[in-house]
Amino acid sequence: MDFSASMINSTSGYVWVAPTPMVMMPPPAVEEEVAVVKPTWRLYANILVAVLQALQFGWSTSQMNNSIFNNEEDCNARPIAPGTCLMFPGHTKTEWTIAVSSWIVGGMIGSLLTGRVSNKLGRKPTMMANCVFMLAGGAVQATASTITIFTIGRVFAGIAAGGSTAVIPGFIGEICPPHLRSKLGVCFQISITLGHLLVAITFFFASTSTGWRYIAGFPIILASLFLLLAPVVLVESPAWLLMVNKPKEAEKELARLFGEDNVYTAKKWINQQQEDPESKREGSVRLQDLGMSMIAPAPDAGQKSSLSRLFSSLLLPQMLTAIGVAGAQQLTGVNAVFFYSSGIFKQAGLSDSRIGVLLVNFVNVLPTLVCGMLAARVGNRMLILYGFVGMLLSAVGITVSLVASLSPLAIVFVALYVTTFGASLGPLAWGVMADLFPDDVRAVGCSICVGCSWLCSLTVGLVYPYLAAALDNYSFVPFMYTITLSFLFFFSIVPDTYGKTIQEIQDEFNAKWQKSKKKPQWRLSGNSQIPVLG
Repeated sequence: MDFSASMINSTSGYVWVAPTPMVMMPPPAVEEEVAVVKPTWRLYANILVAVLQALQFGWSTSQMNNSIFNNEEDCNARPIAPGTCLMFPGHTKTEWTIAVSSWIVGGMIGSLLTGRVSNKLGRKPTMMANCVFMLAGGAVQATASTITIFTIGRVFAGIAAGGSTAVIPGFIGEICPPHLRSKLGVCFQISITLGHLLVAITFFFASTSTGWRYIAGFPIILASLFLLLAPVVLVESPAWLLMVNKPKEAEKELARLFGEDNVYTAKKWINQQQEDPESKREGSVRLQDLGMSMIAPAPDAGQKSSLSRLFSSLLLPQMLTAIGVAGAQQLTGVNAVFFYSSGIFKQAGLSDSRIGVLLVNFVNVLPTLVCGMLAARVGNRMLILYGFVGMLLSAVGITVSLVASLSPLAIVFVALYVTTFGASLGPLAWGVMADLFPDDVRAVGCSICVGCSWLCSLTVGLVYPYLAAALDNYSFVPFMYTITLSFLFFFSIVPDTYGKTIQEIQDEFNAKWQKSKKKPQWRLSGNSQIPVLG
């Protein structure tokens, strides 16, 4: 390559290099082509099939949130009045709390195991294997003769839910073009909220001594439907195929998702996303102007495992930030509503808590549907910050309504709480977590973050019943503090990921966290994409 025409720009300090005629007409820039790529119907079909597993997540979250199934006063009465304490009559508060929270324990197990499995076997086989736990969980719960056996079934259902949270948001991010990633990423949370709503509807006709078994067994239908459709509809993640050095298979899947004419463009943005941020800073050469996915590592750049790279100095900020996002999603108290809102409404004096549960889950669906459009206007980060403000005001309102025993006001503020959550942090957190990681470490990174999310959810699930008993009407006061801390965390640390490529997000972190690192680096020269040392 001829470097004789090089000259230095006095303003920018960059070295401009005149390329040889062989590269005078490089392929169009990724940013110019990403916006015009129109997916085929298969992209949307893939997302619809994938989020069937998210429906099981929402369903299992709220399937026990019915005061007719469990009310401490009714279950402690002797004899137990007919039509009360319908699930395993006579169970204790501790047994019920363990049964509710065992699902979260399973979620932790599933989320932590799924990352490595997904990296080894691929996204599609992992999702199909996850259905085994959906089937097992539904079958064991529906046929359980004791609350102990039912609890074991909840663990299996939790493993399935944890597996879906670890693999599906990342899968959606990998098959979507950058400009659609946030809009379509909310489909995962939409499916979760639909699960909440559907199970709340069943409480009006399945609140019987046997009806709860049909509720518990419904995920069997979801798993069967997924296994029927997945072999025909679902693609393997092209990003994963490129990562395991299967470019031909990746091109076939990209053609199914975006059409033959757009394979090159789609491959370009995936290659950009898969650029190794560590090797980039330690001497890598990327020949993007030749349309090649080639990285020439520096002599001292060794191969590292995904786990060690995640906790290296170059990716640790992303890792800690993603864990913080996961924690904020759970510790702000939303699961206290979905696990125990029937008790909250009983506490506020509502005669039929099922009405309150249904209304809350109904309004939870609506904002999630428009979340993608709102994010397009203000960005992910700003929308989440607005959500924290709404959640804080709602928590204050819930406390006031409980103190004043105003049941209509309690419904309004609980509904407002889940509305602001559903329009911001709820759906966007999954995509933000996935977007913070490069493709080659995303599965393991998301797995760790989702595991932390489940740990926080377990904390809320176990602690809230006793917190409510100790603080009575002031049980939401601790969440006011966690919401405030989460707001400060997002405001000061979390970047906006909307509409950005994975590499742009990595560069934003590098600019913020690596300013003090003064090492010789390869960088792009001027408008050319030829790397020069400087």
